[in-house]
Amino acid sequence: MKNNNLYILCVLLLSSCGDSGTATTDEPTPDTAIGLTLSKKTATTSSSGESDTFTVKLKTKESVSVSISSSNTDAGSVYPTSLSFSESNWNVNQTVTVTGLCDAFHTSGTNKTTYNVVLSPSSANYSSTQNKTVTVSDNDKASFNVSSISGNVYEQGDNASFSVKLCSQPTSNVSIGVSSSDTTEGTVSSNSLTFSADNWSTAQTVSVLSKDDNVADDDVEFSIKLAEASSNDSNYNSLDPNDVTVINKDNDSADITISKPTLTTSEAGDNDSFTVVLDTGLDNITKVTVIPTSSNTSRATVSPSNFTFDNSTWNVAQTFTVTGVDDFIDNIGDNETYSISFSITSSANVWNTLSLDNKTITGTNNDNDTATVLIDNSLTNNVSEFENVQYIYVKLSTIPTSTVYLGISSDDTTEGTVSPDNLSISPSNWNSNNTVTVSGINDNESDGTVTFNINFANSTSDDSKYNNLTPNKTSVQMKNIDDGND
Repeated sequence: MKNNNLYILCVLLLSSCGDSGTATTDEPTPDTAIGLTLSKKTATTSSSGESDTFTVKLKTKESVSVSISSSNTDAGSVYPTSLSFSESNWNVNQTVTVTGLCDAFHTSGTNKTTYNVVLSPSSANYSSTQNKTVTVSDNDKASFNVSSISGNVYEQGDNASFSVKLCSQPTSNVSIGVSSSDTTEGTVSSNSLTFSADNWSTAQTVSVLSKDDNVADDDVEFSIKLAEASSNDSNYNSLDPNDVTVINKDNDSADITISKPTLTTSEAGDNDSFTVVLDTGLDNITKVTVIPTSSNTSRATVSPSNFTFDNSTWNVAQTFTVTGVDDFIDNIGDNETYSISFSITSSANVWNTLSLDNKTITGTNNDNDTATVLIDNSLTNNVSEFENVQYIYVKLSTIPTSTVYLGISSDDTTEGTVSPDNLSISPSNWNSNNTVTVSGINDNESDGTVTFNINFANSTSDDSKYNNLTPNKTSVQMKNIDDGND
C-alpha cells in the first residue's frame, strides 16, 4: 500500500514539472509558428484605376523586412513596395494598397485580368517558405487614361502635348471632342479623337499650340477641354474624360514709354508737355491707369491727373501738359527744379508691380519775379482846402522774406499831409493794397491851387532784395485846391 502511494506522488510531480517548462512567449523558437498575418487573400481592382487594400503584421515579435511586388506591373501597382517591422511594431497592422492600371489586357469579351501581389519577408528566421500571395482580380471597366501635360507652353513658340487612350476595348467607336478654354492663349492640334476596337489601347497625342497675344498678362492658366464621349458602346457613351490644365508662359514685358526726359516751364505760365504710351497690349478686361505726379505743385502742375488705357487705346500716345506756377518769390538766376514721377493702378498684377523709378522726368521752372515796391495812384484825385482826403495804394511784386518798411512824406505839409509816414508791409499782406492817406490842408490863404508832392523813400528790410530798393515811383504829384474863402 505504501508503494502505490509513492508511485502516484511521483507521477504528479513529473506532470507539474513538465507544465512549468512550456511557458508561452512571443520570442521565436524552433517550435513557434513564424510568418505574416494578412487581413485577406484576395483583392479587387479595375482598369479604371480603382484600388483595394489589405493589412499585414507579424505573428511573432522580431525585426522583419517585407518586399512587395506585383506579378503584372502593367495591370496593377502596389504601394508601398516594402514594409519594415520591428520588435516595437511587429503586431501593428500596416496597409498595402493595390491599384488597377489602364492596360491593354481588357479586350472585348474579357471581364477581368488576374495577377498576384507577392509579399516576401526577410530576416534570419524567414525563408521563401514564408512568402505570402494576394490574388487580385482586375475588372474590365470603361475609362480614359489622360496623361499629364508634357510641360508649359510659351508665347515665344514652345508647345506641349498630352496623350489619351482607352482602358478597355470598346464594342463600337468612341469619339471625344477636344477644345481650348482660351484660344487667345493656346489651341489644339486636333478637334476630336476617335478610338476603335483596334486602336483603343494606343495612346493618341494632342499637341497644345501656344499663342502670343502681345499682352503683358503674366502667365495664364487655361485648360484643354475633353468632351463627353459619343459611342454606341453604352459603357463609353457620355463618359467624360478629365480635362488637362496648361500654363502659357508670358513673353511680353509690361512697360510704358515716356516721350521726353526733361521739361521747361516758366512762372509766366509757359507750359511744356510729354506723352505716355504702353509698350504692350491689353486684353478685353485689363485696364491700366497711369498717374503722373508733380514733386512740387507750387512750381509746376500736370494735367490731366491720370489716363486709363484699355485694349483699344494702349498704343495711342496720350498727352500730358505741365504748367509752370508763379511762386511770387524773386529768385532770378536761381530757377527752380521739380520732377514728374509715375505710378500705375491696374487689375493685372504684372502692371501693378511694375517699377517706374527710371521713368521720372526732370523739369525746370524759369523764374519771372523781380522785387519791386509798387506805388499805385491810378485812382488818386486832387485834395482841397475843404480838408478832403485821397488814397495812394502800395504793395509788393513778390513775397518778402521779412517785413518791408517804406518812408512816406509830403514836400509841403501846409498843403497836404500823409498817413502813415512809415508804411510796414509783411510777408502776409505783401500783395494787398496798403493804404496811404493824403489829406488836404486849409492854409487860410487865398493862394489858389497849389501843387505838392508825396515822396516815397527807398525801402528798408532784412530781405536783401527789398533793402534800399527804390519804388517804381519815387513821388506822386498832388494838387490842393483853394477853398476860395480866404
